[in-house]
Amino acid sequence: MASADLRHGLNCSICLNLCTDPVALTCGHSFCRLCLDRVLETQEESTVYTCPECKEQFHERPVPSKDQSLHEEPGSLCDSCIQSAVPAVKCCLFCESFLCEDHLNVHSKSEEHVLSDLNVVCPAHKRVFAYYCCEDAEFICDACVQSEEHADHQVKPVQEASKEMKELGGELLKRLASKIAEDEIMVQVLQETGKTTREKLAFIKEKVSALFRDIKRQLDDLENKVLSDITQKEGQISLSVTDLIQRLEIKKDELSRKIHDIEELCKRNDPLSVLHEWKTSEENFGKNGSNMSVMQKTVGHLDEGLISVTLHTSLEEIITGAKKDFYIRQDPGFELDINTASNNVCLSGDLKTASASEISQNRTKTLERFQYDQVLGSKSVLSGKHYWEVETGEGGNWRLGMSYGSITRKGYHSLIGHSNKSWGLCRYFNQYLAIHDRRVLAVPQKPSCNSLGVYVDYEEGQISFYELCDPVRLLYNFSVTFSEPLFLVLGVYTGWVRVKN
Repeated sequence: MASADLRHGLNCSICLNLCTDPVALTCGHSFCRLCLDRVLETQEESTVYTCPECKEQFHERPVPSKDQSLHEEPGSLCDSCIQSAVPAVKCCLFCESFLCEDHLNVHSKSEEHVLSDLNVVCPAHKRVFAYYCCEDAEFICDACVQSEEHADHQVKPVQEASKEMKELGGELLKRLASKIAEDEIMVQVLQETGKTTREKLAFIKEKVSALFRDIKRQLDDLENKVLSDITQKEGQISLSVTDLIQRLEIKKDELSRKIHDIEELCKRNDPLSVLHEWKTSEENFGKNGSNMSVMQKTVGHLDEGLISVTLHTSLEEIITGAKKDFYIRQDPGFELDINTASNNVCLSGDLKTASASEISQNRTKTLERFQYDQVLGSKSVLSGKHYWEVETGEGGNWRLGMSYGSITRKGYHSLIGHSNKSWGLCRYFNQYLAIHDRRVLAVPQKPSCNSLGVYVDYEEGQISFYELCDPVRLLYNFSVTFSEPLFLVLGVYTGWVRVKN
């Protein structure tokens, strides 16, 4: 460092101590006057004089000169010590002077007298860094100010530059403090949002668990009821069958006896008695006959239709009840509004499918009709939760989404997602894009199936698009504060799109 170099330059190379009454030879090396005189005296007999430092030769005894550089060189000695050379320990940037320990204690303590270490000396000119070059962002001395290197540079006194830096630092501290305050507020908001979200998720989780517990209970009750009815019917049929079997066994015994009587009758030789008893036996035989259809009706049968109707009705009631807490409206009568359909969009007879067409449909001009390849749904959404399932052609290019009815029907802003009045999901070749207010965001998921779902929660301000693969995947979610009725909107450029509701 500069201060170390200066302190090294103050030492006499003969006695190795700090120079006393320093003098210098023409070669530039400095020594104590007394030390140099002693060396030169020893060289008188040889008539050749040399510098004790560099061995430069002199044909005559050199006459040393007083070394002014060591007295004037900043940082070498205390500027206030006149009687003796005392090393400085500090530098006052205001006075541009160097101070020893004693003079440092009595120096002014006012704020403008800034004390600094001794490494504030310009290495080129051995002077105090009294200025600051703004262009080069470095400290310079008064000699540097006059040099070509810093010509035309903005130069300020160290004190002034330091003051400005402190002011800038103060402003920076304020901005940083403001930023920290903003970040702390953001942290609080995020913590509150996280807490609210966790509470909401916990509520929904419990709600879903309660729903399935209730469904399981109802299914168990229904299972027990149907099985109990079947078991009861089984018992009734079993009793009937057992009773009929017993009765048939009795009849079988009676018939066996009749067979024996008839055999005996057939063995008789008296024709009158044979004819008389045969007539009586024939009448009794006819009365004791069994009718299979009557017996089957008496036994009865298991009514599978009754079981099916009971299960269907009960299960439908369970499902209807389960949907109440998570109700989503699905309009089975959904239709596309042909009055809004562009002439480049062909609609199916049931008004559920829109296909791209190169042939103009030549429809009547209306104020509601789109200029480009789009069509609105016929029914609006103003409240509640709604859901549509959509099927698309393989590899088609299309857009689907939700739109205010007030969307313009002509020009660039009429396209889905090209204004703040519509929100769309676009499939362009093998990429999904989410579009709103002319901002386009690529969806990370690649198309993997041709079935999609569109979900709207009007009160919550949510529009979500799902791919109905296994498992169902969220493609994109818009968070909006709705201000108008919403309509499902389709844009078909190649291929077709069908609403399955």
